Amino acid sequence: MENSDKKKININGNTYTVIYSVVIVVVVAVLLTIASTALKPAQQRNREIEKKENILKAVGKAADAGNVKDKASYIEQEYEKYIGNNSYVIDMSGNKKDGDAFKTELKAELVKPAAERLLPVFVCKDGEQLRYVFQLHGKGLWGPIWGYIALESDLHTVAGVVFDHEGETPGLGAEISTAPFQQQFEKKQINNDDDLPMVIQKPGGDLNNHTVDGISGGTITSRGVQQMLADNLKLYKGFIDKIKSENENNSIEMNNKNQEQ
Repeated sequence: MENSDKKKININGNTYTVIYSVVIVVVVAVLLTIASTALKPAQQRNREIEKKENILKAVGKAADAGNVKDKASYIEQEYEKYIGNNSYVIDMSGNKKDGDAFKTELKAELVKPAAERLLPVFVCKDGEQLRYVFQLHGKGLWGPIWGYIALESDLHTVAGVVFDHEGETPGLGAEISTAPFQQQFEKKQINNDDDLPMVIQKPGGDLNNHTVDGISGGTITSRGVQQMLADNLKLYKGFIDKIKSENENNSIEMNNKNQEQ
């Protein structure tokens, strides 16, 4: 009885508090690790579905994604239908290289020397119509901004854009991720011979084929989008020029054949 009393732990002492805290921390850490490991495949799939949805939206597809019961399956089917295996990576000269376009992130490529960069290209095939989708990454007011721009087969006319951000101000810079801002870019034209292929100007000014209205109160973020387009489209210029040249040669060959007939 005396030995039992001596072995009683003083729950009000420092030793007990320290041991209890350590045990709780270890248990919580183990549980969080198990939960993170279990959820990782689902989180990865959600990121892949979101990426495929953004690529599709840039070319005007997957508009009903928010209304379908099984969104993931719908996006997968639409992506396979319009993009499928029609994607590849290119170097700065526009030459195709070995690599997985879907797994290539422009953000990571931008920190590499220019000669080592690989740029992802996604090609949407809708019947006889081709559209080229390029990845974008830049800086906003409070953090990174990113997205996709799709060009028609002439590689001059914008088919659509998708922009997103990490921490722009709601109601101001965050408006770059809304449909009204993004829809302005449709049917506009990029100017490959200018340092600014598209201009995002103050709202209310005169617009032309190369300009869209910026966001009221979101001037810095608007400029960030403009600079992102300028910087990233320059990366793809070698590819754009290459495809344009191929299209011109194909057109000349077709005309020659028609004349011979």
